[in-house]
Amino acid sequence: MTQPKSRDKSKKRAAILDGAVDVFISMGYELASMDKIAETAGVSKRTVYNHFGSKEGLFQAVVSDFLEQRQTLKKIAYDPASPLEGQLLAFAQAEIFLIDSPRRIGLSRVLTKVFLQDVNYAMATVAKYPPLYDMFLLWLQGAMRDRKIRTDDPVMSARVFYALVQGAITYPAMFSNGANL
Repeated sequence: MTQPKSRDKSKKRAAILDGAVDVFISMGYELASMDKIAETAGVSKRTVYNHFGSKEGLFQAVVSDFLEQRQTLKKIAYDPASPLEGQLLAFAQAEIFLIDSPRRIGLSRVLTKVFLQDVNYAMATVAKYPPLYDMFLLWLQGAMRDRKIRTDDPVMSARVFYALVQGAITYPAMFSNGANL
């Protein structure tokens, strides 16, 4: 008796997510269809629905995957033996992840458009994840304990740091045609 082939669901899931990103970038969320996503991913529409249930569920999975990748890059522990400048640069580079490839710029634009069109949806989605600056705040508190940085309000300092990075780097790159980068 032969054993049934075990399917590698993670490969199909990854192909669907990859196809969804391509379709969301090229068509936008509203115009993207599950048919087009299935075609792009090389799977049946039923397979897409079996994995994600709905376009909304698939979009949430794309958002989750994207934000988890960025969070992974921001896991930077304070190192008292390393210069502060290099450690701060590592946090800025983790944010630059959003815009360091045409595909991620495209996805960042789609997410931004969806969030701007439905602020309640944006707030509900963002509430599922830790604050953008959470890992930096831990780093900052380590630097404060080491007396390398002083601040009366570490949360505000972390928020301002990310606002500066986003305002100077992320948003100009997202909202330009690439000519000014």
